Amino acid sequence: MPIANRPDPLTRRTLLGATGGLAATAATASQPALAPWTSEGFVARAGGRIHYVEMGPQGAASGEPLVLLHKLGGWVADWRAIAPYLAARRRVIAIDLPGHGESVMLGPPPYVQTVEETAAMVMATLDELGLDRVTLVGNSLGGITSVVVAAHWPDRVKKLALISVSLNSAMTRPELAKADAQVRDQFGPNWEPLPRTAASLQRFGAMDPAVLAENNSSRAKAGVWVRPSERGVALSAIPSYLPKIEAPTLLIYGDQGIYTQWESVGRANLKSVTVDHLAGGGSFVHQAKPLETATIIDRFLAG
Repeated sequence: MPIANRPDPLTRRTLLGATGGLAATAATASQPALAPWTSEGFVARAGGRIHYVEMGPQGAASGEPLVLLHKLGGWVADWRAIAPYLAARRRVIAIDLPGHGESVMLGPPPYVQTVEETAAMVMATLDELGLDRVTLVGNSLGGITSVVVAAHWPDRVKKLALISVSLNSAMTRPELAKADAQVRDQFGPNWEPLPRTAASLQRFGAMDPAVLAENNSSRAKAGVWVRPSERGVALSAIPSYLPKIEAPTLLIYGDQGIYTQWESVGRANLKSVTVDHLAGGGSFVHQAKPLETATIIDRFLAG
């Protein structure tokens, strides 16, 4: 299934509506949902709006919903190649994280958008959608957010699948300031992300040109929210959350890229962990190898 850019993104004016204020909670978007999603909507939160899309059967017969959370600088379209496979037997919901995709936040971002803040906004969205218990699937930032959700709200998460997630220890504030200086040339004057090249992404392993193109588009859409969200990851002590997770957890890694270094952290700290690898895969296997990745997730969920 080809990966393409989301056409005609919703504007801030569309988000605010004709009355000039935020619309009702979980209001359905006025324009039609984009394929392959069957519906989309917004949940009003303090400071902005969270966007979601979904597909698949609804109701008790479909079991706990599957919630997909994208990477840093990503958007819900990251999941469009794999979602139809996952939605064959279950309800699938993909959420744009704060400041990403169509989840528009009002005003400038903070210096740090903490993972804990993002996790709380995800949980508030699930509450407003009436989702009491879910399975979480997250990539990169979405995976780290899923870890925090599962640790803080263990009764709300049935299972957890983490695709190429950095289970990193926390930086100090002085270390973060040094990191800012080291990556400053990768951002514009207002900390808007500059386009990445294939060479600059070698650390992520195999990168399909279409995935690279979409990555640049989604990062441009998130704009000045990318670096604050990345700082939030840097300041999070992710290993300290892992022992608190009660849900069976799946770690998926391609055999290329930097994320494989955290497999040992997951094995050492998670109570119930399964690890699977995809040969010839990089950090975004759900985009590059959607059928293979969906097969691994389906097998885990059935177990």
